[in-house]
Amino acid sequence: MFPPIASRDSIVSDDVNPLTEAYRDVVIYDEPVDDEPLYEGPIVVHANGWIELEGNRLLSPSAIHHIDIYDDEVTESGAECEGSGDHHADGRE
Repeated sequence: MFPPIASRDSIVSDDVNPLTEAYRDVVIYDEPVDDEPLYEGPIVVHANGWIELEGNRLLSPSAIHHIDIYDDEVTESGAECEGSGDHHADGRE
């Protein structure tokens, strides 16, 4: 038998999907004021804008005001520096 023409499964696994970005240490806010975070911890950002949280939960991009990223960054010289935490979901810094 032949496989079905269409499938709901992706032909590219999430491990090799170039359109996803994973972060280890982020804080997500749903309000412009940074008083109470919506979520803290690791996330995976998918190409469609949805955010995957721990436990395979998904967060809609419309529920997010901004994301602070605190992952360690490596400079060109190889020295590590602490992330500024001023990154936003729409790419602004």
